[in-house]
Amino acid sequence: MTYTAMPPDEEANNAQLDEIQFKAQQEAERLGGELREIEMIIRQNQVEVDKLGQRDASLTGQVKSMEANLDGYEKNDMRNLYNLMTEQRMRLILMRQQLESLQTKQQLLKERQQQNLQLARTLAQRPKYEAGHSGGRVAGLGANDAQSMVSKVIQAQENERLRVSRQLHDGPAQAMSNLVLRAEICERWMDADVNRAKSEITGLKSMVNEILQETRRFIFDLRPMILDDLGLLPTLRRYIKDYVEKNKIEVNFLPSGRERRLPGHVETAIFRIIQEALINVAVHANAAHVQVVLDMGDSAATVTVEDDGVGFDINKLSLEMQQRSLGIASMGQRIEMLGGQLSIDSTLGRGTRVMALIPLV
Repeated sequence: MTYTAMPPDEEANNAQLDEIQFKAQQEAERLGGELREIEMIIRQNQVEVDKLGQRDASLTGQVKSMEANLDGYEKNDMRNLYNLMTEQRMRLILMRQQLESLQTKQQLLKERQQQNLQLARTLAQRPKYEAGHSGGRVAGLGANDAQSMVSKVIQAQENERLRVSRQLHDGPAQAMSNLVLRAEICERWMDADVNRAKSEITGLKSMVNEILQETRRFIFDLRPMILDDLGLLPTLRRYIKDYVEKNKIEVNFLPSGRERRLPGHVETAIFRIIQEALINVAVHANAAHVQVVLDMGDSAATVTVEDDGVGFDINKLSLEMQQRSLGIASMGQRIEMLGGQLSIDSTLGRGTRVMALIPLV
């Protein structure tokens, strides 16, 4: 048997891919250590929140008892009890908010760890160079193709991080700033007007509850935990229900084919494709109705998302639409990495249809 030496450029590409694989594995391990630390902090905070919750319930009971028998309490005792309850309530609110923030960070770290693990696994499974193969090429995959594959994986990661950072800035981060401002208003009224302060605290409680619900929606959109537990279809039904309530757009979801669990990375990709398509509808389409069809065949899954919105000029897709949204680029990258196909059909004034074909074998 004769052996052909690896060309210098392919040897360099191979070394570069090995280095990226090593660094991705290292980053996944580092994130694993950070996750273990934050999980310990979350457990400690949860214990503290539980204690504060019990204390808050006790003080609330004392205040109700006092309000039922005001004649039996001195004014100073009443004021002290109200102040104690308010202080305790604020501590509980802040601790709960801190716990929610930690849980959001935990979810982000898990997502990043999974991305790095997936990248390392993809590179570890890439076809290796075959000595003696004609021309000294990488078996089944040229050096340029391999490098292109890695570039697409990395770009998909960066697009996802940019999307998450934008959502954090526009959602939880902005809400936290408003919450701090409202708390400062409450603090200023405490000495000037107790009744006004109580009213402001009631408003603060309502704001905290809204932020809590919004943070939970954000975490679900970032990585629905039920996707791992229950699978793709229950997750899509839950997401579409929340989407309809939030955006006031009617969505008709039509699953077909043999309902079953698919490989985790395929379920995640299909969920993200539908999610990105629906986000684009909400942001750009000005649509009243969307139809989502998911056909889970034996050899492939087909996704169709069709709206009755304003549509757009398909010839300007690559320039105009991708500048306005990362969604289309992200969908294309996900589908291409799975060996699938993406098609987009749109006409001004007649809506848009997004179709994706994802191989399952």
